[in-house]
Parts: sequence; C-alpha cells; structure tokens
Amino acid sequence: MLNYNYTYALEQLIRECFGRMSPIDNGEKTLLFLSAEEELCRLAGSTFDAEAKKMDVVWKAAAKVLPGSQAIECQPATLFDVQKADLVVAVQRPGSKASLKSIFPAWSGNAEVWDLPSSNDDASSINQNIAKIMVKLILKGGKRQPTPETTVSARDIGRSSAASPQPPKSEAVRVQRTSKGRGGKTVTLITGLNLDDAPLQDLARGLKQICGTGGTIKDGNIEIQGDQCDRILAELLKRGLKAKRSGG
Repeated sequence: MLNYNYTYALEQLIRECFGRMSPIDNGEKTLLFLSAEEELCRLAGSTFDAEAKKMDVVWKAAAKVLPGSQAIECQPATLFDVQKADLVVAVQRPGSKASLKSIFPAWSGNAEVWDLPSSNDDASSINQNIAKIMVKLILKGGKRQPTPETTVSARDIGRSSAASPQPPKSEAVRVQRTSKGRGGKTVTLITGLNLDDAPLQDLARGLKQICGTGGTIKDGNIEIQGDQCDRILAELLKRGLKAKRSGG
C-alpha cells in the first residue's frame, strides 16, 4: 500500500498537470475581466457574454477579482489565469494605484484598462466600453464563421429583405460623427448604404431603437442624433454590412 503522503502528493501533481493542459480548441477565445470590486467584474463578464452571444462572436468572458480583494462568488485571479487569457481587461476606478504588472510581475502581457467614473451608473459605462471592444474584436475576425454544412431553412428563405437588409453592393459603408451644417448639434452619419427604401427604413428604425434616440434619412443616408459611432458600427457588422469609421 502506498504511503498516504506519497499518494496525496501524486494526486496533487496529477491535478496540477491536468489543470495546465490546454482545452480542446473550439475557436473560442477568453476575455478575462479583473477588478478589485467583485460586482464590477461580474457585471462586465455577464454583459459581455450576453452581447457576444447576440453578435455571435467567438469570445467568452471570465471574471476574477484581484488577489486580496473581498469576494463571495468570484475567485481571486492567479498568474495562470492572466497567462492563459487571450485578452485581459482591468476594470477600475479613477486613481487606482494597483497595476497588474506589480501584482503579477512574472506576466509579460498587456491589459486594457477601463477607468469607470465614480458615479453610480456603472452599467452604462461598462456597456459603452463593451460596445467599443466588441467592434475591435469583430474587425479582427472575432465573429463566428458559418460552417460549410450550414443549411438554409424555409423560414430563412421566406424572410423578407426588409427584415434582413442585404449588404450594399459597393461595400463602402462609412460611419462618421459630424456637426457640420447642423447648428452645432452632433449626429452620426451613415453613408454608402446603397439600399432600397424598405430595408433602408428598417435599418434606420433599428439603429434609432438601439441608440435610444431620434434620427432621419436624407438622400439615401441615415443620420442618428448624438455620437453613436461605436454602437452603430457594432450593429452594422452584426447585420453583415462591412462598415468602417471615417472622420473624427
């Protein structure tokens, strides 16, 4: 019979080895949210996963608190966690002195830092940051590609062009913020759509609903009130429109 201490040590070694094994590559990548506040990393993680599922991107979120933080549900991050993550985002309050380099000196990677305002509107700030990073991930090829075996259902065939606008033939859709000729009021202008009236109207309604603001159609272009570039880019990419940002 093996000595108890030897058996225990062997079990620990097996667990450690299996824990370091890379999972089967299914195309998914991991975005690790880190924060000293458990509520912030949990909110960022759940919001990102919901948006990623909606936009069908190959990323999933993991949420960990920084070592030494008080937490009930989130586990403290380890060096292994930050090393295996494909992207690390530190969610913090302005003036935070802690840096990931000082917490994990052996880590040679880089992290994106989100400085949230001190107000109570954390959800709005996180939503805005996730909209921006989602655009970056999609532009870098983060959207799931359809498999060759994918079949088209009868429901998809019968779907009208108004409900699912087709990509413009020119593939030159541009999204820009402008206030020129509008009395100082900022609007987000979408040009190069080359869509028929019905799908153009449908797209304008959808963008106004997502942005929670008004808008109009002029000369085949869509104008949405306010600076909505990030949200609009994300929605256009979701609909299959190859849009790019231009101007300021």
